[in-house]
Amino acid sequence: MLARMRVVRYLPVKKPWPDPVYFYGLPTINQARRLAWEKIINLIPKEWIKKVNISDMSIRTVFGSTLYILGMDSPHRAEGLQYDGGILDESCDQKPKVFDLTILPALTHRDGWCWRIGVPKRHGIGSRDFKRFYDLGCNNNISSAGEKNSKSMEGTEEENNILDSIKIESYTWPSSDILSPEKLAWYSQNLDPRDFNEQFNASWESASGAIFYAYVDKQYPEGNLDDKIVYRKDLPLVIGMDFNVDPMAWIIGHKIDNKLHVFDEIFIRNTNTPESLVELHKRYGDHPSGFHFFGDASGRARKTSASSSDYLIIVQWIKEGQFKGGKVHFLPANPRVQNRFAACNAMFCNAKGERRATIHPRCKHLRQDIMERQYKEGTNEPDDYGDIGHISDALGYPVHMIWPISVSLSDSGPNVTTSRLINANKTNPNIPNFMSSLSGMSY
Repeated sequence: MLARMRVVRYLPVKKPWPDPVYFYGLPTINQARRLAWEKIINLIPKEWIKKVNISDMSIRTVFGSTLYILGMDSPHRAEGLQYDGGILDESCDQKPKVFDLTILPALTHRDGWCWRIGVPKRHGIGSRDFKRFYDLGCNNNISSAGEKNSKSMEGTEEENNILDSIKIESYTWPSSDILSPEKLAWYSQNLDPRDFNEQFNASWESASGAIFYAYVDKQYPEGNLDDKIVYRKDLPLVIGMDFNVDPMAWIIGHKIDNKLHVFDEIFIRNTNTPESLVELHKRYGDHPSGFHFFGDASGRARKTSASSSDYLIIVQWIKEGQFKGGKVHFLPANPRVQNRFAACNAMFCNAKGERRATIHPRCKHLRQDIMERQYKEGTNEPDDYGDIGHISDALGYPVHMIWPISVSLSDSGPNVTTSRLINANKTNPNIPNFMSSLSGMSY
């Protein structure tokens, strides 16, 4: 109600231009028509209205301003205009990147404002996107309850650029400000605690389907972050590669004893394997102790370059002396994704409480991917979208090949798993001694 009132009260506000434009967007056109159209018309004084267009749900006022009621299931409906302000409602159900790719560019020329509102749902196609942006605005803001919020993690480079150019504020509004204690008591007794906190306390609850549940984004030994990890010239480089074109995502680390220390990442948009190798060479081309490249089996056939397959490109660079002591490793066939996820979780924290995979805080894309990647609700299928899934896959390839785990799904359901360690201490004779338990193929 407050959001609808806000967008209406701006309609008579004078601007330097004669045609201010505002919007109110819901996830689908049917929702927009059912939940916002008539309610907003009823809020606007009749003497303000010059023309109502039912077909495109627009309201033109005598002040020259126009308000559009939008369904964001087809984002093109919102494109082609510059907006002075607007509302994105039910934000956890908005398509990912709707704000970044459609709304934000349309707010730039007129320095427009936008409210992104909605219940902080654990599940929803846009919940992670909404949560990430919410976190960006939490720093130094005061919630309606008077409690200071804190940013859960540092933003990515892309997000920091957004922060430099626009002002973001985040607030929560618990239902205790509106509902009676008696009603809240009834709901608290009859709802799951996480459902209650989500729906009535404006609390961001952790989704139950987190893929990398063993990862903790805290400083070692309590978590898997370690700002003491350093690049060492006396150790071979472990390079995990995802060959997606946009983004191309690679991780770089060292295997030390039975642990993996990731100290760097490469995350490049609209690129290819040769350009990624150029970036790797720029950073570590003079590394004297060898390079070990790990990727998925399909990299042998799928091409990100029109001239040759990904692995053959890397091999050619090695033969030409660009990466001295370089080796390329891949399996003849991809393992089950559950095997790869299980291997990563065992490295993040095993049954003994040992955290054998640590990540430097500067690897922001990798951290974000690990924390946000989830299963589709009720399935064992990753719920990947946008950039999610690429750089955590890049981590998973060397982890699974060096520290493999086999996972079997029981007949009782996809969430019940058993695991066993395969060749935990066996060294493959085809791989240098620093690699243990590695099978498959290598150049």
